[in-house]
Amino acid sequence: MSYKITVDFAPVYECITSLNAFLGKQNHNAMDAGALWVRGVQGRFAPVMLQKMKEVMKFTDNFSLSLYIWTCPGERSAEGFLDWFEALSSGELYEIAGRFGQTVPSNLAGLRDSAAEVIRVWNAEYYRHIDPAILEGLQQEAKARAASLNEDNGLEVFEAATEGMRLYPPETLKQIILTPQYHARPLVTSTLYDEYMFTAYSCDALPPEQGRPPASLLRLTRALSDETRLFILRLLTGRQLNFTEIVKEVGLSKSTIHYHLIALRAAGLVIVHTSGKSTSYSLRPEALHSLHGRIGSYLEG
Repeated sequence: MSYKITVDFAPVYECITSLNAFLGKQNHNAMDAGALWVRGVQGRFAPVMLQKMKEVMKFTDNFSLSLYIWTCPGERSAEGFLDWFEALSSGELYEIAGRFGQTVPSNLAGLRDSAAEVIRVWNAEYYRHIDPAILEGLQQEAKARAASLNEDNGLEVFEAATEGMRLYPPETLKQIILTPQYHARPLVTSTLYDEYMFTAYSCDALPPEQGRPPASLLRLTRALSDETRLFILRLLTGRQLNFTEIVKEVGLSKSTIHYHLIALRAAGLVIVHTSGKSTSYSLRPEALHSLHGRIGSYLEG
C-alpha cells in the first residue's frame, strides 16, 4: 500500500458535520436524527438567519473545510479553529488549498468569511450546547480505531469503519484521513483531492438506553425487513452492479433506490466498491453471518 491511513478527530469536525447535516435537506430522511431533530434545532434560529445560513452554505457548497481543519496547528475546538482560520491571509488560504489540489475560485477569502460567520452562529446557538458525551464518545472511537491500525491492515480498518466501503485508490493518493461523526449517522461522506482523501464515517457515540438494542442492530434488522431491499441483496449476491444497473433491475425511481442503498450501506450489508468516480455494489455476507449472534447477545444481555 503506497499511501497512509490516519484517524483524526477534533471537535470542529463535528461542528461542521452537524451544520451540514442540518442544512442538507436531501439527507434528512436517511439520517438517524431525522426531521424531528431538524425541527427542534430550527426553533433556535430566527427565520432570517436560517435563510442566510442556507444561502451561505449553498454559496460555499464546493468549499470543503476538512483540509483546513487537518492543517490547523493549534486548538481545534470550533472557536479555536475559527480564530486561526479567519486570521489567514488570502495568500495563506490559497497556499493550503493548492497543497491539497483543491480547485478554488478567485473569491476564496470571501468564501472563508461567509462560511466562518455562519459557523460562529451555529456554534453559539446549537453546537456548544450539545451533550459533551457525544464528543467524548467520538474521541474514544478515534483513539480505538487509530490503535487498531498497523502497516498492513489499513484497507481492512477503512472498510470496517465505513461499514463496507472498499477502496481502489488512484496511484496519486498519499493519505486517507478518517474522522468519526455522530450527527449525520449513518451516512458516510468522502472528499477526494489529488493526493488526499477525507472520509467521515458513522459512529454511535452515545450508548443505547438501558435494555434498548444498539443502533447498529436496529439498522441491520430494519434493512432486512423491506421486500425491495431483500431483492437488491439477492441481485448483488455473487456479482457487482452499479447504481444504474440496480435501478434497471429493480424498476423503481433513482431516488427510491438511493434511499434503499443508504439503508443497506448503513447496515453494513453491501460492499461499496469505490474507484475514482466509479462506484459499484456487492453483497457483504459477514453482516448476515453475524446477525444470529448479535440478536442472541442482545436478548441474553
